[in-house]
Amino acid sequence: MIGVWLTDQPLSPDDWHNLDDGRHIDLGALKGNQGNQNYEVPPGTDLTGFPTVAIWCERFSVSSGAATLARP
Repeated sequence: MIGVWLTDQPLSPDDWHNLDDGRHIDLGALKGNQGNQNYEVPPGTDLTGFPTVAIWCERFSVSSGAATLARP
């Protein structure tokens, strides 16, 4: 399954495998590969503890894309 994760790991351009090293919140399966998708964050989640969002492939334990969350 390919899913969307919030993770407490920072982005590392040379390591696509580090994003599962710490804590993560699984937001569910990737809904598509075109256009916009929305994913619900569980109520009460402290986003300051999860600075990164990742597209995570569980089968191969690798991220196929990730970004640092912008802070307002």
